[in-house]
Amino acid sequence: FKLLLTGNITLLIAPKMIRFIYFTLFVLLTLGIILIIRGTSEQKSTNQCDCEGEHSYPTSIGKSLFLYLLFIIPITTGFLFANNVLDSSVAMNRTIKLGASSSDTNQIKTIKNNKNTEKTNSTSDKNKTSSTVNNKNNFDNQPEPLTEKEYKKLKTDMLRTKNININDQLYVPMMSIIQDNLQDMIGKTVSTKGFVYREKNFMQNQIIVARFGISCCVADASVYGMMAKGNVTALPKDKWVQVTGVIAQTQFDGGTIPIIKIKQISKIAAPKQPYVFDVGVKIE
Repeated sequence: FKLLLTGNITLLIAPKMIRFIYFTLFVLLTLGIILIIRGTSEQKSTNQCDCEGEHSYPTSIGKSLFLYLLFIIPITTGFLFANNVLDSSVAMNRTIKLGASSSDTNQIKTIKNNKNTEKTNSTSDKNKTSSTVNNKNNFDNQPEPLTEKEYKKLKTDMLRTKNININDQLYVPMMSIIQDNLQDMIGKTVSTKGFVYREKNFMQNQIIVARFGISCCVADASVYGMMAKGNVTALPKDKWVQVTGVIAQTQFDGGTIPIIKIKQISKIAAPKQPYVFDVGVKIE
């Protein structure tokens, strides 16, 4: 209830799952009301069990206090604990998807019953890529999967433009397109934002501009990002930055990945929704 009231529930689960949390809250609230009514009712009822001896409530203050603390402590701690966003300490224990190839398991999904899917066109600022995106669901505020046609149009727009702005709604597919068409992307200007992450073997002028992508909840979160190179020595880890630079290629862990040669970098505040969503591509 606290997480729903404050809106921090999206720090733990994807917005599309919130409807199930509301349902659970309603069921538990209903059961709680029923149990309160039954527990405070003057009507006497006899419960039989296959055991010897009588059952009764604790008779002393100490026993009663111990019994109720078993319920009170877990409830109060839920209100006392802070809400934390996933950061470098979690990223270091997971595989970093630098470029997010479309061959990843979660990138392409088959979805049926798509007749009611609404679509809208979203055009970016001047001299930046334009793309067709789906409307956000009014309930969960999470992007719908792209259709194959929309994905192809997004790819065409990115290949044609000289300036690419990686937005939150299409973060994963745009990163995938850059990786899969790296030779055609070299020399283009790209702008992206994320938190600062460093691998142990990185040079002082190298960072990863990273984002956590989730499908259902933070337990399945994957780390996406793009390597960047420039004057970043003084940047602390987990600091959010906006990076603009030129796409090049480099070798990392035996593979070829994109890298941003930084032209401009600025510190920014962490967005209200720090995670991106792997919306996938709808196979019709």
